[in-house]
Amino acid sequence: MKKKQICYLLMLGAALLLGGCGDDAEGRIDIDDTAPAQVTNVSAASTAGAVTLTWSIPTSSSFMYTKVVYTDADGQEQYQLFSKERATNGQMSATFKGFITTDPVKFLLYACSVRGNNAGAVEVNGTPGAPNFSAVLETITVDAAYGGIRVNTNNGFDDAVVVAVAWKSSSSGKSGSTKYVVSPNKTDNSFVRLDVEDGFLLEQSDITIHTEDEFGHASADKNFTVTPNPVVKIDQSLMSIPGYNPDSNDGTIGYSSQESQGEGAVNGRAVCILDGNPDTFWHSSWKIATDYPQWIIVDLGKDYKVAQVELTRRIGDNRGQIGQTIYTCAEAKATDASNPDAWAWENYGSFAFDNNSDKPQVSDLSDNLQAARYVKVYFGPEMKGSGVNTMLSEFNVYVVE
Repeated sequence: MKKKQICYLLMLGAALLLGGCGDDAEGRIDIDDTAPAQVTNVSAASTAGAVTLTWSIPTSSSFMYTKVVYTDADGQEQYQLFSKERATNGQMSATFKGFITTDPVKFLLYACSVRGNNAGAVEVNGTPGAPNFSAVLETITVDAAYGGIRVNTNNGFDDAVVVAVAWKSSSSGKSGSTKYVVSPNKTDNSFVRLDVEDGFLLEQSDITIHTEDEFGHASADKNFTVTPNPVVKIDQSLMSIPGYNPDSNDGTIGYSSQESQGEGAVNGRAVCILDGNPDTFWHSSWKIATDYPQWIIVDLGKDYKVAQVELTRRIGDNRGQIGQTIYTCAEAKATDASNPDAWAWENYGSFAFDNNSDKPQVSDLSDNLQAARYVKVYFGPEMKGSGVNTMLSEFNVYVVE
């Protein structure tokens, strides 16, 4: 009985549906798909690396959007659609970026119905201004620095600029490169170490720099020849971790915590960062749960003028920290050996750390060379990576003699 009732209801519903559609005109929505009138009052203004178009949209009831067609800096045809809802009092404006020359660009503007019908294009030529990233290149200078070079950049514009630096030894031919971003309206003085496969260059080097925009377009090259100021790497065997205890996870005067139980016979302990082996590592405690902040102090054995602190992540593991703050303290200012919190630490600020890279990463202190026996690496909560622990495989220091 139940099956028959269900079948009856289904048949009744179908009949009602068919009956409701019997009159083609009833309930049908009529769409005005006629070609609207063209846009009017089209003008083009030059801006840096871009063209700004303004136009009046038509009052035709069928008008839905403007389609703008043009050829980009790479020779590819592009188009963008602008809904009529974006207009203000019937006026529309849009900026088209990414041009790298000041050659005129042809824009075709189509006023379209919902299905794209139109009465043809209105054509306008716009001349892009000189791109900002090329202008930024002209501001760049390079100075020798301890252990590398300093690249000075003045980005006085509202767009971020990529600075691409390449280097090659004038004698050995060893080479390397890097890129970094200079934020809008910023004067930047970035330290760049001339890293090569087996270390970094301290000899005369040929430096090539260009700038790039957000689309990857590059300026011409600017060339320099620079010899970095010398630095010396301190032997790790001369360093130590104050208060180190191999048998406990608890913090001491030299570190916030370590993992002495859960990482095998060697790994996890603080001293692993001073063993010259990147396959071993310090790991903040996890068997006894800890979280950020974490920190570690290294005793260099005597005072040095510290130019750079070099850190290497736990190899192959990207769950660790994404930055650190560096402090140093001279021997004479470490007045209470049992209480490092009371020492007169010199704060060098925070440095970004790429936890996806196995390469050693340098924090540059050479702008403020100070006598220092102790180096403190602090990992605040804001430096937390995807995991809850800090991890380092190697710690090295470069000094000025």
